[in-house]
Amino acid sequence: MAVRVQVPASTANLGPAFDCAAIALNLYLRVTAEPRSAPGFEVRYRGVNEDRVPVGDENLIVKAIRTFAAAAGKPIAGAHIEIENEIPIGVGLGSSAAAIVAGLLVGAGLAGVKPERGELLREAAAIEHHPDNVAAALCGGFVVAAIADGDGAERAGEVLFHRCDVSPLLDFIVVTPDRPLPTEKARGVLPAQYSRADVVRNLQRVALLTAAFCSRSGLTPELFRDRLHQPYRSPLIPGIADCLEHREEGLAGVFISGAGSSVMAIATANAEKIGAALVDTFSRQGVAASAKGLKADNLGAQIL
Repeated sequence: MAVRVQVPASTANLGPAFDCAAIALNLYLRVTAEPRSAPGFEVRYRGVNEDRVPVGDENLIVKAIRTFAAAAGKPIAGAHIEIENEIPIGVGLGSSAAAIVAGLLVGAGLAGVKPERGELLREAAAIEHHPDNVAAALCGGFVVAAIADGDGAERAGEVLFHRCDVSPLLDFIVVTPDRPLPTEKARGVLPAQYSRADVVRNLQRVALLTAAFCSRSGLTPELFRDRLHQPYRSPLIPGIADCLEHREEGLAGVFISGAGSSVMAIATANAEKIGAALVDTFSRQGVAASAKGLKADNLGAQIL
C-alpha cells in the first residue's frame, strides 16, 4: 500500500542552545511512496530548490529508507517516491532533518512495521549527527534533546528529550539572505575549545530559555545571546551580526537559525515590522534578503 507522510521544518540552536534545542515550524515536506516490483527507487521532486535535490540513490530520503530497512531486517526492493517540499534547502530550516525523519517513516510503512519513536530518534540522530532538528521534526513543538552516553538505564546513542507545545501567540519570522551557507562551512569556523566563562554563560541562558518555553513566559532577547557559535558564524554573511543586535518592541528574541544563513526572530507583536527591519539590515550590507512569517508546529511528523 502507498505510504504518505508529512514532516515539519525546524529552527535549531535558538542562540545559546547549540546542538540541543529546536522548534518545529509550519513549513512541510510531504512524501508519498508506493512499492514497486522492480528493484531500485524512482524519485520525483516538486518544490523549492529543485537544483539542490538529487533524485538517485544519493537522495537523503532514499538513504533513510534503506537505513530503516537494514536496521529492521526488512528488505525493501524498491519504491516510487513523490516528494513535495516547502522547506528551503541549505538555509538553516532543518531540511535534512525533515528528509531523514520522512525517509525513516516511509521505510517503516513500506516494511509494514509500526515504528517506535525512540528507535526512530536514535536512527535519525545517528544519520544527522545531532538530535535537535530531528527531535523537533518528529515530535513537534519546542524540544530540548541529548544523546545518551549509555550510563544507567539508557543505551549509548539513545536520544533523551523533553518537549512542550509552543504558544500559538508567538510569531516566527525567518529572514533569509540570498546566500546559502553550507553546514560544513558553518561548522568549520568553530573553535575546538571554549573558555569556562563562555560555556557557563551559555548554560545559564539555555536553562532560562527552556524554562521560558515550558512555562510560556519570560522570553527576552537576552536569553538568545550566545558565545559558542554565533560570534564565529556571523562574519560569514554580512548583516547577520547587526540582525542579532536588533531590538524593537514586540521582539522576544533573534538568533541564527540552525547553522544559517537564515536569521530567525520570535515576536509577540509587530511581526511584519520586525521582518522588514531585518531585511533592511541585510540590505544595508549589500545583501538581498526576504522575510516570511511562520508559526510553530506542535504536531510533528504525521503519517497521513
